[in-house]
Amino acid sequence: MSMSLFAMAAAAAASHSVAIDHHGMQVQANYTARLVVSARTVGARTPNRMDMQRCKWTARVEIDRSLAHGPALARTIATDPLASGSESAACPPGDRFRKDITERHQGQVQAQLAAAVAQDRAPLLAELDMVRNLASN
Repeated sequence: MSMSLFAMAAAAAASHSVAIDHHGMQVQANYTARLVVSARTVGARTPNRMDMQRCKWTARVEIDRSLAHGPALARTIATDPLASGSESAACPPGDRFRKDITERHQGQVQAQLAAAVAQDRAPLLAELDMVRNLASN
């Protein structure tokens, strides 16, 4: 029996703001990162045998970008999985398990957010140019 559980850890939410100059106009970009932990129980639990269940989990960072002047050009930036692991026994119910993972990887969430902000500068400028060109036609 396998059960998949998904939760977003609010405690792992991190944010960063950047002001970008685009053709003489200041554009404020806000980035919000959160750690998403997915876990599922694998293995069998049969009577009269040793319990073979394990909790396999994966944590990844989701980064949302929004602009201060409106919902235009808002998007989610894709990231690679941050960490994964396996614990003995079935996945525990509740949020304590996810909070523990969140606390262990808080520094990595901040680092991945800073890297994503730096990498998103060129795509954001390209999107702003595209919108400006469409508006001028």
